[in-house]
Amino acid sequence: MHVLFGMLGFAAVLAATVLLEQRESTFSGLFYRPALLLLCAGPVFISLISHKVEELLICVRSLWKAVRFSTGRSRAVLHEELSRFAAEVRRGRPGEALAIAEDARHELVRQLAPLVVKQYSPEDIERTAATASTVLASGLKRSEDVLTSLARVAPAVGLVGTTLGLITLLKDLRNFDHLGPSMALALLCTLYGLVLANGVYQPLARLVHVHAVATMEEARLLSRALILVSEGKPVADVRALFGGETAESAARAEVALG
Repeated sequence: MHVLFGMLGFAAVLAATVLLEQRESTFSGLFYRPALLLLCAGPVFISLISHKVEELLICVRSLWKAVRFSTGRSRAVLHEELSRFAAEVRRGRPGEALAIAEDARHELVRQLAPLVVKQYSPEDIERTAATASTVLASGLKRSEDVLTSLARVAPAVGLVGTTLGLITLLKDLRNFDHLGPSMALALLCTLYGLVLANGVYQPLARLVHVHAVATMEEARLLSRALILVSEGKPVADVRALFGGETAESAARAEVALG
């Protein structure tokens, strides 16, 4: 159904662009309504052909999280909540430790910290952490793919608009009053497509990618910290994990993401 809806939607956008261009009697500058309509709506409908509506909605939510995400702030929250959790476990108060885990702001802490209270083995904690991080990162990876596809499609839609503008220009060569709007559609569609691809969609895709890399790094960090807590190591050893981040960990996350 989404494939048919995407095709029909793109056809409707093309028709609306042609009709709106015929009604435009003047060209006022960089902001030209037919070109804006084609380049704002066209790539979305084309992406709908290859992505379901649910995937596009997930992409919007992931993008909102990525925009608000701060690596330093997230790492500080993880450090603070993990330190409190480890301290309660060391004091032999599993009820308080479980309450801290369940009320944690960090999603991975909520998922993984209760495993220590439930006395999971270090191997089980590590495997569960790997699974949880893979699920989170794969969702972000799919959102990144949506934005990357939009970046690829936008210049192509711009070329479609350029072709439509040139066809209209050739048709109305004797109507000098309409040459300006036709040329505007031909040129501005290419411009809008390049701007959207390189100035909007690609940077947003990169933002989501950085969020995914940070998620995998934090999952590995949390997994190791929880294993130390389950083995009864001092809280200082857990805190020490947050002081030795290297470029190697980021490189490993990049490889894991593909």
